[in-house]
Amino acid sequence: MIKIRILNENIITEQEKITLSQIVGENSVISFDFDNTLVKSYADFDDNGELIYVNGGSNATMINLMKHLIDDSSKKVYVVTSRNEELEQKTPDQAVKKQLDKLGLRPDGVFYTNEQPKVTKLKELGVEIHFDDDRMEHGDIQGSGIQSFYPDDFLEDTNQVSKVVAVTLDNKVLILKRADTGEMDLPGGHGKSGESNEYAATREFLEETGLNVYGIKPITTKNITFNGRNEDIHYFYAKLNNTAELLMDDVDLDINENTEFYFVDPQNIDEYMGNATNNLKNMSNDIKSMTISEHTEPFQRKIAAKHRKYMKQMFKSGGFKKKMGPYNQNPPMERSKSAPPIGESVDLEKKRRIKVKIIQNIDEKHKKRRKKRKKTAKYGGYYPYFDIYDGSGGDSGGDGGGGE
Repeated sequence: MIKIRILNENIITEQEKITLSQIVGENSVISFDFDNTLVKSYADFDDNGELIYVNGGSNATMINLMKHLIDDSSKKVYVVTSRNEELEQKTPDQAVKKQLDKLGLRPDGVFYTNEQPKVTKLKELGVEIHFDDDRMEHGDIQGSGIQSFYPDDFLEDTNQVSKVVAVTLDNKVLILKRADTGEMDLPGGHGKSGESNEYAATREFLEETGLNVYGIKPITTKNITFNGRNEDIHYFYAKLNNTAELLMDDVDLDINENTEFYFVDPQNIDEYMGNATNNLKNMSNDIKSMTISEHTEPFQRKIAAKHRKYMKQMFKSGGFKKKMGPYNQNPPMERSKSAPPIGESVDLEKKRRIKVKIIQNIDEKHKKRRKKRKKTAKYGGYYPYFDIYDGSGGDSGGDGGGGE
């Protein structure tokens, strides 16, 4: 079900050449992760509740940097991936080596860490610089003497903005309070060059809220002019696979972007329009027209039937490969309870104000997020084997997008 579309990559700009040349310098051994560093993808469910992966574009700067370094006889270039080599053989069309061939990339070696941290292999290879989207990998590399960089840090923001109307299983919409203006807004932000708008939506949503969405569908696109810049705002509908009450403790806001979050009943959305961005105002009527029909019990039972299977696959029914912090216990395999039937008593308004903590050391914040996401993500997420896309690439958070 996975279809990979290789983009026509542009040449590295002169500005990128200068920056990357300064970074690489005299270092002679450079390595790259593959998934979401060179080629991007995001997880979704099909109509039967089966897990699929959707191509989300590619990183032209990283691809062309690798080509440039491969052509330099003084450099050694490796791809080091956390994919499982044995499982690679079961999906040969999506194998790393096959995809590298399609991209015209022939590094000096491709190495698999089989879902283990990459730092041991990197040190064995004598790697001096490593490019990787995974925050956990960066944490392990710290102190090893290897320099690590996030691939998306070398991509420019585009004029394409993705905003997400995300709905819980009990039909609540998640909205955020922006840190810069104090206005209520939808999660989302600017895309990066080479990304699809859908991928940008899932990435930005995860960065801003710490939650994964699925079932993403376009609603509409509006063209605006903001601060003299022409932008396309793409609005998407997406699902959150739990009720508002059970998601409350899972929300992990980037407090540089947003200070509060609210799970709002669609019929009460007008209460938040007095101090809202145009992005949220543009979607107010669409939000009010939503019903619980897409989240009825038959759909939930179908997803629940798959849930235990995916949990077993993700954790291999034997615990984590690498245990961190307090999350060193095997997770429960049972799915959370379904939303109450229509008509039963239920608290329709779920909202919560978080206590903003000033974090002096940004590394502590990253460690906290790595530990928290350990509950739902296996080490080194990738397609086509990883069951819940972690998507934590890039060191910077969402940007709100659109300025609307």
